Parts: sequence; C-alpha cells; structure tokens
Amino acid sequence: MISRRELTLLRAMYLHGTVTAAAAASGMTQPAASALLRDMEVRLGFALFSREHRRLRLTSQGRALIPEALNALAGLEAVDRMAGDIRQGAQARLAVGAVAIAASSLLPAALAGMRRAHPAVAVTVRAGTALDIIEMAVDHRIDLGILIGSPETDQRVASQPLGPLGLYAVLRRDHPWARRKTLALEAVAAAGPIVLATALPAGRATRQALDARGLPYRPIIEVAQSSAACALAAEGLGVAIVESLGAHYARRQGLAARHLLDVEEPALALVWPRDRAMSAAAQSLRDGLLAQARLRLRA
Repeated sequence: MISRRELTLLRAMYLHGTVTAAAAASGMTQPAASALLRDMEVRLGFALFSREHRRLRLTSQGRALIPEALNALAGLEAVDRMAGDIRQGAQARLAVGAVAIAASSLLPAALAGMRRAHPAVAVTVRAGTALDIIEMAVDHRIDLGILIGSPETDQRVASQPLGPLGLYAVLRRDHPWARRKTLALEAVAAAGPIVLATALPAGRATRQALDARGLPYRPIIEVAQSSAACALAAEGLGVAIVESLGAHYARRQGLAARHLLDVEEPALALVWPRDRAMSAAAQSLRDGLLAQARLRLRA
C-alpha cells in the first residue's frame, strides 16, 4: 500500500521534476526523498522515473499511476477538510452537482441567496451528466444535485421536480427571423438547426418532437451542451434548438430566443441522498432553486 507521504512526494515529483524541488515542496530532505522513491519502486516492482539530462522523467508505468495517485490524494485532503468542518461544530461545506446549463443559468442566483442566509458555508460545485449527478448523490459526494431528466424512477435517491421545460430557437439578433415574435418548429427544422445530441434528454425531446410532426431531422451541427449551441448560433452558424435554461442563458449573452413548444419530458429536477437528512444550507439552496425555476422556466 502506498502511504500518504509517498503520494505527496509522487505529486511533487510530477509537478516539479527534480528530487530537490519535490523534497522541498513535501517538507523532506533530498536524501530522504530519494530513499523514499527507491523504496516505492522496490515495493511496486517497476521504475517510476528515468534519469535524462540530470532530471527525472516519469516512465510509462509512472505516468499510468499518476492520475490515480492524484485522485487518491485529493480524496484524502477532502476528508481532512470535512473533519475540520466537523471539529468546528457544524458541517460548514455544501457540495452541489449540476448539469452545465443549470450551473450557469439557474444556480448562481439561488446560491447567492443561500450564501446570504449561511455566509459561513463553503460551497463546492461539481459538473456532470444527469447520470453522473445521480451517482454522486448515491455515493454522498453531493448534498444536492440539479439535473435534466426523470430521477423519480431511480429509488436510490430522493428527488423533487422543479418544472417542465420547453424547446426554444436561439438566433442572433440580426438574423432575419429575430424580427418575428413567434417562430414555428417547421421553419427551424427545414433550415437545418444546431441541436443537442440525442444522448441528452433535451436532444431526445427535439428529435421526438420533429418525428411526431413528420419533420426532417437534418441538423447541421450536434453539440453536447446548450451553451455550446448558443455560442455557435452567436457566430451565425445557424439557429439552435435548446431547452428553457439554454434560452435564458442565450438572452443573457445578447441572443434572441423564441419559444417553439412545451414538452412533458424532460423536466428539470433536484436529487439528494435518500438516506441522509438535508442540512439547513441545502434546504435554503433547494428553496432558492424552486423560486428561480418558477421565474425562469417559462421565460
């Protein structure tokens, strides 16, 4: 087993490249660091570094080990921070998971309200797909998550809907269609839109809406994030189809957004660990997200 001291030295070697600098960064003497590296290599059964022009360079085996070593050390440091919070008499840290478009459009205002009520709480925001966020809640890596999908079918987490989403067309304000107050899905489909990939709930809803109306599915570009679709529309590459949060984000970026249709699925939802009571800070954030959703989902 690799010790924490060894992981710390391994990270320092990766960052600094010399035993002298790595030893100083790790609070060791150079002879002690050299001896520890040799001992690690003997126990692991392979060389971690090779010497080239008076510098040590990671071997292919050493490079393969680095990502897991960095993750392991980050996990240990997270445990230390949590233990410090507990020693102070309260859980002063809130971990939030969010799909990218919710993190950039819905979360900031709700988080600002939570911070006013709980100024001492430190916040960590983790991004991921809907499935990633559910797994984070199951593993207690987050206290609260925001996703697009139907988490109520997963009995491993508690969930609460924030509201249904609509599909919107996003376009530059100098686009000829920007003068129209309404825009039809038929027109956008015929022009060849920028769409979200069908692996995403909003992308699937777009494909299903087109199929249900017998419209062609001929996107000119598929992307994995609403913000990316908006950026492409801003460059004049076409009209993007995004969900309600993407439309809100687009307007903040100076783009025009026109409602196309409402959809039952996907919906915006919250998830949290089923087997753990929600902290006061998490409850405050949940209330703020509910309020923000009421304001923005029909925007």
